[in-house]
Amino acid sequence: MLSVAGCSPTASIIDQPTEEPLVNTPVSPVLEVTTPSPMPEALPTVLMITGTEVDPFMVSQSENMLEKLAEEASMQFATLEGLEPEMLSPEVKVVVGVGQDLDLNILAVNHPGIVFVAIGSATAAVADNVSVIGNPVVETQQKAFMAGYLSAIISSDNKIAALIAEENPARDLLAESYVVGARFFCGICHQVFPPYGTFPQWEAVSSSTMANDFRAIIDQYSNIAVEIMYVHGDLASPELFAYMEEVGTKVVSDRSPDLPRSNWVGTVAVDPAPALEAIWPDLITSGTGKQVPALIVLADRDSRLVSAGRYRLFEVMTADLQSGMVSIEIMP
Repeated sequence: MLSVAGCSPTASIIDQPTEEPLVNTPVSPVLEVTTPSPMPEALPTVLMITGTEVDPFMVSQSENMLEKLAEEASMQFATLEGLEPEMLSPEVKVVVGVGQDLDLNILAVNHPGIVFVAIGSATAAVADNVSVIGNPVVETQQKAFMAGYLSAIISSDNKIAALIAEENPARDLLAESYVVGARFFCGICHQVFPPYGTFPQWEAVSSSTMANDFRAIIDQYSNIAVEIMYVHGDLASPELFAYMEEVGTKVVSDRSPDLPRSNWVGTVAVDPAPALEAIWPDLITSGTGKQVPALIVLADRDSRLVSAGRYRLFEVMTADLQSGMVSIEIMP
């Protein structure tokens, strides 16, 4: 009986453990405390600004060099057209202005912590924090001189001529510089083949006349077998250059062509990039102002028209001219 009672279902149920009901206990959220990361410091900035009526070649050369120098110095680079004082944020450390109508000296007085560089300005003056590259008045003469010299060294019979803008206030000075440059190479510029005449020749032409009658003007020089013409940049136009290519007159200018031309000898231009690179270490360290010349170069050179030897003559004369060994004012 006792054994039967021990095996009864009731005893089995009593011996089983009872399950406690599940209770949902709320879990307190874990608050994550994040430390805000510091804002990255703004990189020091090199700012290039351009004025109106600036030579595109001068702008592109300056921009390419400054972009390279800024990257090497771990600085950021930016370009703007025109300049207002509010653009000079605390990050700006160097301001390079390219063009005639940018008065950097006034800004420099009010921002002594910024270094300024004026390129292509006839009115800029060296100051404690202002450097000046080039002198447009001098460079205008030098470019005309080298245009005459280049025309003479590549001419086969010394028949060369220049067209200069009548409205340019330095018109006569440009013409004289062109003639002196040509005569440095060819002397009396004697011709071997007819038609004979006095060369080099030059003519002052108004911009409006050139725009309307450029064919007649070019034809009169073509009729006397002029091989090479220097076209002052103020007279440049795609239509003029296209017609000169059509008649086969070779062109030297101080303004780059609108597109590659088969008759384009080269562009006598001002390159401020070497001067920028030379003074850069001083700009970002001492910031002391100085005056340095820009380099006269031959851009857009056609090696078929200007051989390596003649190009070397051009470079040597440029170096002598800019060093003062050759005087533009003295007729050889």
